[in-house]
Amino acid sequence: MLRFFFILLFSTTIYSQSIVSNPAVHHHKNLPYANYALDFDGSNDYILVNGGTISNAWSVEVWYKKSGTSSRQNLTNKANSNVSSSWALRLGQWYNKNKVGITKYGRADYYINDSRAQLETGKWEHVAWTYQSNNVTVYVNGESLGSSFVRGPLSPGAILYWNIIGKSSGTIKGELDELRIWNDKRTAEEITENMFMELNGNESNLVAYYNMNEGTGFDVEDNSQNTYDGQMKNMSEEDWVLSNAPLGSINDSYKTNIKAIWEKSSTSASSLSDGLSMISSTGLAEENYTIYGNNGLSSTSSLNLPPGENLSLRSARVWQFDVTGIVSIDITIDIGDATGYSGPPVLASDFRLLYRPVGCTGDCNFQVISTASSVSSTDNIEFTNVSLQNGFYAIGTLGGEL
Repeated sequence: MLRFFFILLFSTTIYSQSIVSNPAVHHHKNLPYANYALDFDGSNDYILVNGGTISNAWSVEVWYKKSGTSSRQNLTNKANSNVSSSWALRLGQWYNKNKVGITKYGRADYYINDSRAQLETGKWEHVAWTYQSNNVTVYVNGESLGSSFVRGPLSPGAILYWNIIGKSSGTIKGELDELRIWNDKRTAEEITENMFMELNGNESNLVAYYNMNEGTGFDVEDNSQNTYDGQMKNMSEEDWVLSNAPLGSINDSYKTNIKAIWEKSSTSASSLSDGLSMISSTGLAEENYTIYGNNGLSSTSSLNLPPGENLSLRSARVWQFDVTGIVSIDITIDIGDATGYSGPPVLASDFRLLYRPVGCTGDCNFQVISTASSVSSTDNIEFTNVSLQNGFYAIGTLGGEL
């Protein structure tokens, strides 16, 4: 990706509900696109940012791959040390709790007492905090872990500081990617709909955005319309590493209910995207993952059916997949959810998984890539051991059961 650089020095500003954008002219980097992350050593690595504070409503999101269990894994902080009465977001709280939390120095170290709040070593996970009216909600991998903290309730007025990324009394140990700062309280839907994709940088209420795709040098650019750029401290250019955070690209007309399956999903099923879910029976390696969404349509269609296959209908709902690496997966489609069919389906041999590639436009027909292996009384059609490719998927039938 062509990157930009721009460095401005200006004073820290206290924010309330709104922030004035400062459009800037950034300089392009002559680098090919690659998704990078920054690797922090757990000792003294950090990013110094000409950042600010937000006091009324805020949200922070990040992808993180923990490589160690050092305590006090500070993500955002006011200064390069503890500052009494200031706040810090932590990817791992101290005294061996190692759970996602928030700290007010001089008051308490709050953490979520949920097993999902203890991030798994060596796997990419998405973490988000949202705040408004003295209520902080924590999300891990798009799931809300609630707002009840051990050592709570929270002290009033949780102010977000991001002058320092990655350090205070403790330093994060792991890889960071896609750090986003907003001046509103993001909804659960907003978090899940955007966590698997890079942003454009001009989204409403986006204050700072570090996609960390520079890949070289010591500057960390704010990719929003503001200029809260940062500089790497105590770090080397070798700390730029290729990222396997599960990020992809989905066409605008297929951005309904975007989900993913990646290494963290292990052998469990992916989240449901309007009738379609997946499971990896053997788990996925870090470099293998897929992002998917759908066009939001229901009912059925007889358009662009594969020739010579004697299919009568297909789902009007089509799912787009953006695949990285090698993903061999079992797919389950609930035709009641996808098309409104009131079933149950009878014969697995009547159903086909249909595919057409990304470059296929206009009246391009689907092709058959799999025959269903089983059906259930709950309207579920299963296709096993499907080798996913980038493109568009639908379900078709011989017998009209859609």
